[in-house]
Amino acid sequence: MSGESQKLSKQELREDEFAEWLMHAVDYVRDRAQNFAVGAMAVVVAILAVNYFIESQEKSKVEAAALFGDMIMAEQSGQLSEAIRIAEQLLSTYAGTPSAAQGAIMLGNLHFSQGRYADAQRYFQVYLSDYEPVDVLVFASQSGLAACLEAQGQVAEAAKGYEEIAQRLPGSAQAALAKMNAARCYRLMGDLSKQRDLLESVRDDYSRYPIAARARTELEML
Repeated sequence: MSGESQKLSKQELREDEFAEWLMHAVDYVRDRAQNFAVGAMAVVVAILAVNYFIESQEKSKVEAAALFGDMIMAEQSGQLSEAIRIAEQLLSTYAGTPSAAQGAIMLGNLHFSQGRYADAQRYFQVYLSDYEPVDVLVFASQSGLAACLEAQGQVAEAAKGYEEIAQRLPGSAQAALAKMNAARCYRLMGDLSKQRDLLESVRDDYSRYPIAARARTELEML
């Protein structure tokens, strides 16, 4: 996300460590070239290895971002099968890149939109299991998992999932939205008391967010 601090993924950390090791190796060989039978060649090879490694990583990220853009364009134009194909290519070819992380969530959303909830759950879980957490992406994945449960009639489990999201993100707009989703689940279960409690919490505790107005409206309808 632009303007937002993100942790490097495990793969990116390993890449940075390898690149740093190679650069130290270059310095070591250069300083002791006379001690190596092929010292000059070793320096050249090491420098080329560092440059190739760094350039290939940057190239991969650029290519992954371009593929992510193709996926978005296909999805926006209603070519859902093509969007899924591109997203699957993104994950298989550029696993570990930021674009692949977002691609996993998009794949979850695409499968959800077509009623393939098991596939959607699998891709939401791919992000949570394989990538370093970024708050907004974690929220999207966890909300997606809860939505899959709700869509499959597991409403009580979905409500619990939404409430857990709200507990992990206290005071945030995401928490307010998660509470609204949980309130809907309790309404579907006929637990109007729990629904009211959650709506009142959004109205009172998240009044600075526009979603509080929606909570007030729903309370007036109870």
